[in-house]
Amino acid sequence: MPSAGDRQDRNEALRLFVAAAIALLLLIVVGGAGLYYLVGLGASDPFSAGLGLKDAALISFGVSFVLILVMAVASGGDAIFGELPFTILGFLIFFVIVWLMIAWIF
Repeated sequence: MPSAGDRQDRNEALRLFVAAAIALLLLIVVGGAGLYYLVGLGASDPFSAGLGLKDAALISFGVSFVLILVMAVASGGDAIFGELPFTILGFLIFFVIVWLMIAWIF
């Protein structure tokens, strides 16, 4: 008979597995979108005339979201549930910094 501690460990492992699977799927989607533009399958090259703030914001959102998910999963689950305000604040800080740096450099 599994004890209550075993059930709690299984539930935590399941939550971490689901979070890792979602993070992996998002990483594949973001990588696919990047390849879509780099290979030239899109109607136009988004990097030819430079990026505006709108395009940089879209790229920054994807990059920031994937970074926060990877860091939350790598922390062992603590950042997913217990420290949600700090995770959201970290996402916003990453988003603004990456957004402005992409718009400035490209």
